[in-house]
Amino acid sequence: MLTAPHDLSPCLAPGDEAMHLGGRAWTDRTGRSAWAEFYLVLHRADGGWTHLCRVAAGPRLELVLVQAARGDAREALRERFFAPEGGLSPAAAGRSR
Repeated sequence: MLTAPHDLSPCLAPGDEAMHLGGRAWTDRTGRSAWAEFYLVLHRADGGWTHLCRVAAGPRLELVLVQAARGDAREALRERFFAPEGGLSPAAAGRSR
């Protein structure tokens, strides 16, 4: 099992940025709950995209997209991640494995 913070450089192009947000319990679409680490990734190509990703449990690095937003939306996605209410919805959790 890989431990945080992970080396995301294989997933980043020159100029892209990644920020480790920390970990929290995550419920997958089967209802299993486990600890997961989350990252914000800003991809600057094609007008820019911000991705909220979690690292899937396993022996190798696998990022799973939780949410995407056009442009530099790091602050908005970060606030949503840390929001005491709202945050990551069960609906979003159910969409990924």
